[in-house]
Parts: sequence; structure tokens; C-alpha cells
Amino acid sequence: MWDIRLSELAVAFCDDDGVFRSLMAERAERAFRRSGIAVTSAQAASAEEFLALLEHRSFDLVFLDIDMPGMDGIRLGGELRRRGFAADIIYVSNMEDKVYEIFGVHPWSFMRKSRFADELDGVIAEYVRSRRERSSRFVAEDIDGQTHSFTPEEILYVEAAGKTQKLFEPGRTEPVLVRSSMRELDESLRKMGFIRVHKGFLVNYRYIRKITSRSVLLDTGADLPVGRDRLNEARESYLALMKWKGLDRPL
Repeated sequence: MWDIRLSELAVAFCDDDGVFRSLMAERAERAFRRSGIAVTSAQAASAEEFLALLEHRSFDLVFLDIDMPGMDGIRLGGELRRRGFAADIIYVSNMEDKVYEIFGVHPWSFMRKSRFADELDGVIAEYVRSRRERSSRFVAEDIDGQTHSFTPEEILYVEAAGKTQKLFEPGRTEPVLVRSSMRELDESLRKMGFIRVHKGFLVNYRYIRKITSRSVLLDTGADLPVGRDRLNEARESYLALMKWKGLDRPL
């Protein structure tokens, strides 16, 4: 179920180019309004200035340049994650050669400055859709009859276990045993970004680091098998999900 109550976001714009930063903020706020979202915003001309902002307020989303004097955008992103900053990051830069370096920061997307005006509306429309998707929740009953509710990010992968299935969460070693078939879980979770990489495994694309001919490596270090008959479909599904975010990872 989609949550349509999302109506306001706190957004920051961090770029040392003041003219572009103001233009980016103006156009982004306008695009969010067209999607029915009111924006409270702030601007920063450097990483240090942005970190100072965080001492007094929080944000849901940050548009972040890579090439800045002092601490660059990639180092800033890493520092934010180390501090537990969970807000989404959209990198806006012409430094396309740096795109693979940003994956450790887990950005939401990457946009080229040279194509900003052309790409902005589509990126923001997808971002709003994603935020509403994240507000939706998957509800499942465990083997003891207790009900569990998960957002898409709260499920790492699902492993088949006969009549019950093992649902693994990030940061937890013990799975939740849910009363459902893999077919039912596949149908429910596929639209939330899960990929059936093997008859016995359903994986959240958000945590996939690499797909090889034999396995799927996750950001957590988990190494899961991939079925030969599912390899091409898994790769295609993963690339499609990454491309609408403006990101491509090597497979």
C-alpha cells in the first residue's frame, strides 16, 4: 500500500558555486511543488558550512556537489554516514569518473550538472515515488502468530525454508520465520525492489554490491547463490533498478 501522506521535506543544497546552487534550489523546490511536496530548504557553500547547519537542524535530502575546496563531497558523504546521517544524498556533479567512488556513501542518485535541467523533473518524480514506497510497509506473520511490519529497507533478503521462510534484517543475525511461500513473498516484494536470484533466495537490490556468474555479494558481506537459469534476469532487473536512480555498478 502506498502512503500518500508525504507532504513536506527538508532539503539542503551544498555547492561552492553560488549561482548554480541558487538555481538548483529554485528549480528543485519548484519540481517538488509540482509533485505535491512542500519544501523547507537551506544552502551551504562548503562541507564545513553544511556540517555547521546539522548542529541546529536535520534534513531528509541533500543535493551535494563532489568537487568542492577543502573537504570534497565524497569525503563529506563518508563523514555524514559515520555520524549516522541517514538522509538521502543526490550527488550533482560533472565528475562522472568519480561515480563508482560514491557507492560507499550509499547515495540515492547521481546527476550530471550539464544535464541538470533536463534530468531534474524525472529524478524528483522518482524520488517522491521512492519516499512514498518507503512509507509503505510489508506485513507478515511469524510462526508464533505475531505480526511484523517492515519497510523495504528493513529486509535484507529472504531464504527459503520449507513451509516457512527466513526473513533476514540488516544488522541482525537471527531471521524472522514467516508463514508464507516463496512465491507469495516474491509477488509481494518484487514491486518493492526485490530480485529472485535463486529459487531459494529473494534479495533486496538496495544491498547488492556485485553479481557474478555464481553468487550475489551483498554490502553486509553475505555471499548468496545465484541460479544459472535466473542469472540474466537478475542482472537485468538489478541494472534497471539502478538506472532509474542514475547509478550503475559494475556487475
